[in-house]
Amino acid sequence: MDLLLRKTVIGGDTLQNDYCVIHEGRSAGRIRLADVRSWQGPVWTWNVNPPLPIPSWCNGSTDSLEAAKDEFKAAWERFYASLTPEHKILAPHRGPR
Repeated sequence: MDLLLRKTVIGGDTLQNDYCVIHEGRSAGRIRLADVRSWQGPVWTWNVNPPLPIPSWCNGSTDSLEAAKDEFKAAWERFYASLTPEHKILAPHRGPR
């Protein structure tokens, strides 16, 4: 399953260390370096975020971008495999901007 990372752009500003995860041309989630408000110090956080209810295992944090990509991919593949054909039409829902 191919997943691509695209820099996150909010309000015209490209965010550093912040990526939208793209699957089949649409947004499947986000991976970013959380360096504020973390008692652990900077950590890479990831989350699967389609417009559907998601299980608690669809997000996490780790110490490197590579590990975050691997963990996101494993969660996305598990989540996507559980979807009905009707739900696969909905998820992912937002395209690259």
